[in-house]
Amino acid sequence: MNNMTISRELEMLRQEVTRIQIFPPPINDFENIVKLFKRKPSRRKVHIKYPVLLNFFIKEQAQQTYKQCVIDKIIRELWNSTTRNNRIIYIDLCNQISLRINN
Repeated sequence: MNNMTISRELEMLRQEVTRIQIFPPPINDFENIVKLFKRKPSRRKVHIKYPVLLNFFIKEQAQQTYKQCVIDKIIRELWNSTTRNNRIIYIDLCNQISLRINN
């Protein structure tokens, strides 16, 4: 994977994303996801945003490791091409996770 071009990685990840579940979010255990995003105790509030959540699900399900710039591009493509309902589901999930983390 080291000497692979970014354009080749993009194409590979695009193909892989068509075979994995991204929409709706693949959640088996909500509490486990909250634990994964929860950081050390802090006074600062944490707000999970959709790119972080999409990044997590892609990395968790991808067969290979991809450069972060490749994953970021795929996240933008997915977000821009998905339906409004799918976006709302992700935004709601981000809000729920953030609420749980900050309480």
